[in-house]
Amino acid sequence: MKSFKVILRSLIKNDATVEGGRHHPWWIALILFFVSAVLSIIPIFVQTISKNGSDFVANATRNLDTSLFSFIEDAQKSDISFVVKELEDGSKYLESDTAKWDATYVTTNKDGYHCYQHKTADNQIDLDVFYVPDLTNAVITSIASDAPVTNEETGEVTYTKRDTSFMIFGKREMVVILYVKGNTSAVGSLYGDYKNLDADYDILSSLATVTVEDQTVTFDNVTPTTFQAFKEGVWKNAKAFFDKAYLYNKGQLTWRTTLLMFGINVVLVLFMGLMIFILTRGKANPFRIYTFMECQFIAYWASLSPAILSLILGFVFSSFAQMMFALLVGVRVMWLSMKTLRPEYSATPQQNTKKVVKTVEAKESKPNKKK
Repeated sequence: MKSFKVILRSLIKNDATVEGGRHHPWWIALILFFVSAVLSIIPIFVQTISKNGSDFVANATRNLDTSLFSFIEDAQKSDISFVVKELEDGSKYLESDTAKWDATYVTTNKDGYHCYQHKTADNQIDLDVFYVPDLTNAVITSIASDAPVTNEETGEVTYTKRDTSFMIFGKREMVVILYVKGNTSAVGSLYGDYKNLDADYDILSSLATVTVEDQTVTFDNVTPTTFQAFKEGVWKNAKAFFDKAYLYNKGQLTWRTTLLMFGINVVLVLFMGLMIFILTRGKANPFRIYTFMECQFIAYWASLSPAILSLILGFVFSSFAQMMFALLVGVRVMWLSMKTLRPEYSATPQQNTKKVVKTVEAKESKPNKKK
């Protein structure tokens, strides 16, 4: 009970932090250390695990809803299919007829990859869809830089970064990158795979199957009356597909980011304990009697209040969640060092008393006696 009261006081009192680190059981310090490290990463964990694959089109679709709808319609009419298959080891891949794809969509980029192109009402291309079985990062980089530029004088064609959105279906992975015309910097992207899709799942056919008023509607039986609801349903299916395609990467990213920040915060608290030890090493510092482990335990006790604050502020100011704990624990330890652990703070009267230096003056001559 006494230790619990000291823990509560240590949230705002530096004296309680020092008392806890020096005079209370070491295992309490270790528990506070672990709890602080965990609390500090909760906002980061929640933010990462809450992301969905469709978030890149949450604020603006960049006309992807219309262009993707047109691609699915065209692929269905051309009997193009993307079917997820499962191997004996449980791994999944995308199966499609490459020859039929190349024969259907004859437009190629600089590397010879065939693609479907969607054009807007003003004849501007706003989406390219590729099927590249051997999809790699090099392929993605190459397609992102395949916009042709012709020299008017020499007629020479060079290639630069594109400003047209594109989608790539690979055998193991898929990618969507969105652009705004005139801007070569991507405004949204998705990197996904097929690991969380069912075996024999036909992606295009599933996206184009929508229930409207208890009726199954596809491109074969859609009517003017049901068209708008059908189109909205296809887009809803597409976003659900994006979410599933991102699930595996989200899990990997969540654990990597969380464990990385956990390790960084642990090292940070250990470093703050080292700083307390170094700052109390002065010859005239009365706190130089503190051992290295006592300084570490003091830092562990001092880390609890920054962890609680970073937990709260990390949700309020989500963009600063990763650096919140580092900032707060640094402020707490520096406040502790400058306010409580400075020599003047607990100097005894004897330590403040200046030594009196006696000086020997020349003996005064004795006054003459009166005669």
